[in-house]
Amino acid sequence: MNKHIELSKQSKKLLFSGITAAALALVVAGPHAVKADSVSGSTLAASSLNIKATDKKQVVGLNQTPDKSSENNTVLINGKSLKKESNHMLPKQTQNQKPKVATKASESVDSWMPDKNLQRVVAYNLYSNESATSRINKQDLSKLTTLQLTGDYERNNRDYYSAALNIESLEGLQYATNLEVLDLSPDIDSNINFFGTAYWHSHLQDISALKNLNKLTDVYMEMCSIYDISALSNKPKLKNLGISYNGVTDFSPLKTDTNLPTYVTAYYQTIVNPQIMVNKVRPYITATYNFKDIDGSNIPIRIANDKNKDYYVSNYLSNWKQNPGTILTDGKTVEWDLSGLPSGYQGYMTVNYKGKFLGQSGYESGGWLIIPFKIY
Repeated sequence: MNKHIELSKQSKKLLFSGITAAALALVVAGPHAVKADSVSGSTLAASSLNIKATDKKQVVGLNQTPDKSSENNTVLINGKSLKKESNHMLPKQTQNQKPKVATKASESVDSWMPDKNLQRVVAYNLYSNESATSRINKQDLSKLTTLQLTGDYERNNRDYYSAALNIESLEGLQYATNLEVLDLSPDIDSNINFFGTAYWHSHLQDISALKNLNKLTDVYMEMCSIYDISALSNKPKLKNLGISYNGVTDFSPLKTDTNLPTYVTAYYQTIVNPQIMVNKVRPYITATYNFKDIDGSNIPIRIANDKNKDYYVSNYLSNWKQNPGTILTDGKTVEWDLSGLPSGYQGYMTVNYKGKFLGQSGYESGGWLIIPFKIY
């Protein structure tokens, strides 16, 4: 059984109940994050979220203009507008056109594969020498069929392994036109050996270079920092996929991957939004969430306040009162009730979303979205 499938199947054994703020930051944003409320720039979902604070209960739709009279208490969080410094999107012509293999002999790899950490991993996979980055060329890359982080080399070389976890963008891999297997998931044994924890995440966020790689059969990118999987659509040969422990909220791009099996690991997604300030005279927060299943339908949500079901985020439960909020009939809007909380109180509006398209417990799509708040 693949080690990354094992990771998802055994996650209940490996995870511990009740993680600290710093630990959740590591889960969501990678090894350099230290605060849970600072990680949104790393794995923020590509979905929209409307939040409005009022002095009475009311609903704000996903695209409705916020009430100007309460603009000081309204936070509009749109995943597409928040900063994504490491999201190096490919130029339009690269995304829409088939990449050409031909290249000038003098062309530097830096000009088309700017992530030097990716260069080291590619060099090792091509030439068995991570230092041979200057040798990388598009012609050689077009012959590459497997790019992976496995084996004794990574487990015995902390510097190389750390570089691999610091890859942010796969730009340049669009020239690996014969790539079939891509495995960039962190290795549990290496994580424990080097960092003392199983769940040390990669910084990998931008996977747009995979858009036209239609020969892919196996893709494993668990424990990364990915929120947008649109590049994984239209993969007719894709049969094995592991994307658990990221920040994905929209799984609909997988609908066009007709050969995917029933079992795809895609749970334990975790997104932490920036903290919002809530005026205690307007304590009712209405938030509309937009989680999409593989068929494009809305994924149902549940207020996360169950220490057993939500053990993965047990320090971020919505438990300031017995009924902290109400899910409205549309199944995607929560009316949060923060009334009665004193100034200075800090808590979390956390929802769980769990899709049905994978069919079996342990193989669902979904995870948690956390909105930290502070009363003033």
